[in-house]
Amino acid sequence: MSSRNPAPLRSDLSAGDAFSAVLQITRPQNCLITFASVLMGGWLGVHALPAPLWIAAFSATAVMAGGNALNDLWDLETDRVNHPHRPLPSNRLSTRAAGIECVVLMALGLGLSLFLTPEAIATAAFACVCLVAYNRRLKHVPLAGNLAVSLLCGTAFFYGGFAAGAPVPAAVPALFATIYHLGREILKDAQDIPGDRIAPGGTLPLCWGPARSCRVAAGAYALLILLTPVPYFLDLYGLPYLILVSLLDVLLVCLMVSVLRVPDTRRLRRINRFLKAGMMLGLVAILAGTL
Repeated sequence: MSSRNPAPLRSDLSAGDAFSAVLQITRPQNCLITFASVLMGGWLGVHALPAPLWIAAFSATAVMAGGNALNDLWDLETDRVNHPHRPLPSNRLSTRAAGIECVVLMALGLGLSLFLTPEAIATAAFACVCLVAYNRRLKHVPLAGNLAVSLLCGTAFFYGGFAAGAPVPAAVPALFATIYHLGREILKDAQDIPGDRIAPGGTLPLCWGPARSCRVAAGAYALLILLTPVPYFLDLYGLPYLILVSLLDVLLVCLMVSVLRVPDTRRLRRINRFLKAGMMLGLVAILAGTL
């Protein structure tokens, strides 16, 4: 991690631009998905949205936002190549400001968890430790970093379940989210090969090559497609779930075909945008299937 921006902050930044940079580094779309995942995880158990569940959703969102800021701090050098438009490499935000933002948000998220169950507190603490370990070391250990992030995304559902006092129904979306994010994280690493070459260690695409890594990601989505109808046949979710998740499966099949052709960086970015939309479709499918 670089301790400071080597170039000065841009002098043309307005207060609105500065606020935009502070917000952008948290990756609001990812935070929104985390917020919805926690609510979903708790709602599946109690079919209600009690106050502790809302606290858990805001807690997880704060931890996720802080973790994203930490990620950009540690990835500053590689982001100069892979994502030069982000707040730090574009000199719209200083590393000092990003560091303060990271600490405040993660402390807020952990602090909010103290109003929840002991299991939820332990989950929040685990998430914070895992995010630090990921950014400090696991990110550049082939597959280990991908698995760490994927498990954290799945854990969001259990966090909501723990907060609501009914974690078992969260197991299905947690499993699906873990597999889904595993494939996406591998594809994001394939997209970031140019900048990751200058970082210590190596991601899966750097060690195995983009073609083999893309096949691993496609394999994860193939497994997910096979598993998605199971909750319907086990009578866990209703027909609306099956209809909507089938649409998601069609999207995944189309993306798998593109992935197996070993797309270039531009196409990988487009694929990842579709995958992000697919997350929301998956959440809507589960919600519709349980109403």
